[in-house]
Amino acid sequence: MLNKKILFFSSILTIAIVFVACSSQEYTTAKLAIQQSEFTKAAEWLPKAMAVEPDNPEIPVVMAVEIHAEKGKWQDMVTLFNKAMDINPDKVIEVRGSFIPVKEAVGNYIDFYWAKEFNFGVEQFKKIQEDPENKPEYLETAILHFSNAAIINPSDANTHATLAKCYFDKGDKEAAKNAVLTGVEKNPDSFETNFSAGQILGRAGMSSEDILPYYEKATAIEPSNSKALRELAGTYYDLDQKEKSIEVFENAIANEEDKIVKADLYFNLGVIHNQMGNYEAAETSFDDAYYLNEDDFEAALGMARSYEGLGDNYLNGSEGFDKDLNKAARWYRKAEKKIKSVMIVDIDNKETYQKNLELVRYKRDVAEGY
Repeated sequence: MLNKKILFFSSILTIAIVFVACSSQEYTTAKLAIQQSEFTKAAEWLPKAMAVEPDNPEIPVVMAVEIHAEKGKWQDMVTLFNKAMDINPDKVIEVRGSFIPVKEAVGNYIDFYWAKEFNFGVEQFKKIQEDPENKPEYLETAILHFSNAAIINPSDANTHATLAKCYFDKGDKEAAKNAVLTGVEKNPDSFETNFSAGQILGRAGMSSEDILPYYEKATAIEPSNSKALRELAGTYYDLDQKEKSIEVFENAIANEEDKIVKADLYFNLGVIHNQMGNYEAAETSFDDAYYLNEDDFEAALGMARSYEGLGDNYLNGSEGFDKDLNKAARWYRKAEKKIKSVMIVDIDNKETYQKNLELVRYKRDVAEGY
């Protein structure tokens, strides 16, 4: 029994000697300084330790965490994390008493510090709501923290998009564009970065032609995302590619479950059909929109305009229609009836409807020979 104990303690002593032997004097001095919270001394000896132990990934990780992260030097921290990963991502190292592989340690600390900075930025937004008079000051602080978060984890799509929105709220369109484009560069296959790029660049004044690729990429990544499809359809419409716009809106409608959003999509589809002179298709779209959302008075008015458009075609014998005054008068009466029904409910806009009603009545009188 005694011999076993002697052997056991001998083994422990051997392991301890091996660990000491594996560490250079420089690294041993640095670790002792960290244990004693002498971080200035540790900052002096850790680079020396890296110089004599260039193949030890533990040293750059420890310096990244204990020195650079504590001082908020995020780029220096990330540089050392990358250095450790390049040396050996699978080697088990000791950091703050935990023995874990390099890649796990790096991943954990990146997640921790990213979340810390990102949440600091979010806190500033809350302050803006509580104290809007000091919005510029809070925005500056938020931008600082979101910028830090982007340095810590450049692959996080949400960080770049949020940073871009902060710059835009501040009024710095150029910085907003740069931030969102950096996000796309870092995350080319991210739905969020491409969709945000389309929105931010559009709001910053870039042309529909410039933002189109971002919406196309976003919908390629998430083909059933109705908000992206809606933006893509609107962009095609702005570029006068109305057939493509209709196709995308129909796809968006097929993939949307929310009744109100779906009603809006039908309304937008109806507007495009009206623009193209597809009045019967427009009527159907507006009817579907009004069915899904009875408070959508614009959809009801859109139906009236579709009826009016059909009446115009029969009145003038245009757009491939044979001139038929009776049919023209009938469509004008339908338009008149629909406008009246909306006037009864949407009282606040009665004056606007009255003008539309008078125009339709005039056209009906012409068709009926009055």
